[in-house]
Amino acid sequence: MPTVVIPVIFRGPTRGEAEIEVPAKTIGACFDAVEARYPGLRELVIDLEAGGIHRFVKVTLNGELLERDPAVLETPVSEGDRIEVIAAIAGG
Repeated sequence: MPTVVIPVIFRGPTRGEAEIEVPAKTIGACFDAVEARYPGLRELVIDLEAGGIHRFVKVTLNGELLERDPAVLETPVSEGDRIEVIAAIAGG
């Protein structure tokens, strides 16, 4: 199964879980599966209005940075793939 890796700052909804294996075939389905188990995470990662990845979040698939375009959610994933969420941290 693919694994979704959650940064510390987003682990509130996952109750501290850092890595979540999900039975899914696309990036979007991975986040749907995580959301079904841990409500509240999807809205931190996916811009629900635009349909793509939030402006201040990056997502990688096996270390390769994905675009923010909504079509990226249809990217296929396979057994052993790692989808990592990276939260931007701003400071002043």
